[in-house]
Amino acid sequence: MDMFKIIDAHVHAFPSKLFNAIWAYFERHYWHVQYKLDADAIIAFLKARGILHVVILNYAHEPGMSRALNDWTKEFSRRHECVHPLGTIHPRDPWLEDELDRVLGTGDGCLDLGGLKIQLLVTDFDPGIRRMDAVYEALLEHEKIIVMHAGTGPIANEHVGIGKVRAVLDRYPRLRLQVPHLGCFEYNEFLDLVEDFSNVYLDTAMVLVDHGLFDGKVKEEALFDRLVELQDRLLFGSDFPNIPYDYHLSIESIKGLPVEESMKRKIFSENATNFYRLP
Repeated sequence: MDMFKIIDAHVHAFPSKLFNAIWAYFERHYWHVQYKLDADAIIAFLKARGILHVVILNYAHEPGMSRALNDWTKEFSRRHECVHPLGTIHPRDPWLEDELDRVLGTGDGCLDLGGLKIQLLVTDFDPGIRRMDAVYEALLEHEKIIVMHAGTGPIANEHVGIGKVRAVLDRYPRLRLQVPHLGCFEYNEFLDLVEDFSNVYLDTAMVLVDHGLFDGKVKEEALFDRLVELQDRLLFGSDFPNIPYDYHLSIESIKGLPVEESMKRKIFSENATNFYRLP
């Protein structure tokens, strides 16, 4: 797309039955989902728009479903060379430690997925509970990434917020963490986290698009200056397909930033290439 190589570091893919349930929930509680595409059609859509790599995310909203979802994700990634797949886990899974080894490991019978996605708005646990220790320790052992929706936007519950995440990183400071939506609405606090921990990155999903769903203060001058200072730790993400507007607006939200072209290249692809160790 134009002069930029683009990696989308925040794209969802689920089996169709789960996607339909998620979209119905979004329609009731959040917004109209513009792109109700099945998983294979999502990749075709993004490739047609010049996206080079796609970080695929999904999550287990209850115990007992992660194993089948991880198998599905691995098979899906085999069909699409551009996909960098992450798995998922639930700390109350009966097979927790075995599944962590299988999902993150590289040996016979292992899936070797790129990390894990945790969605704290729907999973009903704190990131600091003791059963999550096995998750963080496995991620560190295998040098894999965790994507954790931990900010307070677009809504919050008792499990999210900067205090929850900082407590985890105080115990596991080498954890490779991607926080979606620039940590919305606690932007400054999550930027502080980026400054304090060298393996924390923020993605831009939905927060730089003028759609009125997220707090617009991220574009205020003082906060924007901090984004420029921390430009090496920002990743382009879209939240596709679960968005209520045209996908190209996600691209244009970065292209239109009043910053140097070098910063746009970092956000679009260079930072993700480094963070995800992509070719």
